[in-house]
Amino acid sequence: MTPLVRSGVVRSGVVCSGMAAVALTILIGPAAAQNAPRVDPGKGAVAPAAQLQLTQEQKVAIAGAVRPAEAKVKTSGNIPVVVGAEVPPATELYFLPDDALASVPEAKGIKYTVAQNRVVLVDPTRMRVVEVIPP
Repeated sequence: MTPLVRSGVVRSGVVCSGMAAVALTILIGPAAAQNAPRVDPGKGAVAPAAQLQLTQEQKVAIAGAVRPAEAKVKTSGNIPVVVGAEVPPATELYFLPDDALASVPEAKGIKYTVAQNRVVLVDPTRMRVVEVIPP
């Protein structure tokens, strides 16, 4: 590459460095965005990267850990007990007990409530039901 001369100063190194920085930014930008958390445009909150997929054993462990604390939980009669349903914003949600999180660490960001005698797991960032555990 021939050096670029402007006002008697050789600028080939500066131009090459600038072009390299632009190229690097263009290449890295999309790759970094793939790992970034998604933003829910309707709520302005960060959405979880993956849906919660529980095994039957994990559901039993969560139900077993939640049942003793259930006496302190205000049951919610107006919550739909269907996965994907929107939870009213005024609904009181509770952190999962430590025993449940020990068995299901991937549920750390999930909260719960009780409705229709079922444990209803809710994604608090989207206010959506992610799992319903029957009695």
